Amino acid sequence: MPVGLKKLYVMAHEEALIKLLERKVVDGEKLMETVSKINNVNGVQKLQKKVKQEVCFLLKVAKSKEARKEHLLCTNLHHFQALVSCLIASCDPLAVLQGFALTKPDGSSRRICVDIVTEKGQQWIKVIARNPKALSQLSMGEGEFGQRSIIDHAVEYLECAHQHPHLFKTPKVVFHFACGIEKALADRLALLGIIVSGRRLDMCDLPLQDPQSDDGVVRTCVSNSCAGGSRPGSVTDCYHEDRRLNLDVTAMLAFVSALTNGRCNSEFKEPILNQQAEWERARPVKPVLDRLFEGKSLFCCASAMKDFKSIVSTLGGPGEVCRANELLVRVTVVPNMVSPRTERRLKLGGKIKQRSLAVFNTGDALRAVTVSANEGFVRAAKCQGVEFAVFIHESRALTEGKEHGAKAEICDSKVEQLDAKVDSS
Repeated sequence: MPVGLKKLYVMAHEEALIKLLERKVVDGEKLMETVSKINNVNGVQKLQKKVKQEVCFLLKVAKSKEARKEHLLCTNLHHFQALVSCLIASCDPLAVLQGFALTKPDGSSRRICVDIVTEKGQQWIKVIARNPKALSQLSMGEGEFGQRSIIDHAVEYLECAHQHPHLFKTPKVVFHFACGIEKALADRLALLGIIVSGRRLDMCDLPLQDPQSDDGVVRTCVSNSCAGGSRPGSVTDCYHEDRRLNLDVTAMLAFVSALTNGRCNSEFKEPILNQQAEWERARPVKPVLDRLFEGKSLFCCASAMKDFKSIVSTLGGPGEVCRANELLVRVTVVPNMVSPRTERRLKLGGKIKQRSLAVFNTGDALRAVTVSANEGFVRAAKCQGVEFAVFIHESRALTEGKEHGAKAEICDSKVEQLDAKVDSS
């Protein structure tokens, strides 16, 4: 081939690659816009950041005029497009790109990144946008040394899900294949316990290159698409078969407090009580707890009951003492229990206090959702790789004994009545 003709061919090839890169950049920008409209899903900002990094890299390559075919083949935008499509189609998604600690038999641990946590935490979805033929070859040991197959990933995902139950149930694990999967490989995954989503292909149908996912594939991501969905922390999130609740001291105090029982319109000397009174006027806690307790069996451990009785007898007013006695009739007290799942994994210190550990361990042993305002303990336990089934509510102190030094506030309705009288006169 003449040198001049060869140069023209190379230039035409580079221009075509740059156009493809620019088209991919436009797709990435559209994807960022789509992600920005997704609300109430943890990790969306992390996903946005990753997509933006891919777009910025492709823009940089396109401007440098040194585009290569590998830049198109190796971009993660294919994966993110499949992930976002699956996220939009999924039912009650809670999080994307959420990490979970997998503890191995030798005591070591590694992080597993779950693409989508859906069905209010009861289902994990891993999105795979790779060439189905390459997946099959890798699973048959035809990859390079050290390469992990989809079977290896499946075993890890299943073990990790077993170590992180949601409301005492192991989350279902779904592998969604955006480009399809060979039937024999899909059957192997199903035998392991993986729910396989995506088109199942015969060997002769396997494409040599990654096909573009279409709407038909996206719709197979999950069985049903749900509109709306409950926000994290709603009462419906605490439903599970045993219908048991384990009450922390904070939950019992909030339930009997004068603040939550119609006496939040006072100004106290203590700033913390004024803050809680303001919270209660804006977001009443008692109706939430009433709905949560309805039809449930209530339990608490011996340590929690001892401390609750001590606090009420020391700080409680007459009305709070009366309500505490009424609550105690409904609560079954059990000895402090140890949870085999958590006893060796949590170390005391910082927010991990002995009483809190007893309360949450008892709830875990009873397979009951723990109702608590101790969000610090929950976060600290999660940092150590332990997640509890918990319903978090806002804290409320006992305030009836402080009311003698408090100034009564004029509630908004009375202010409006006074204003109306002044205007009429």
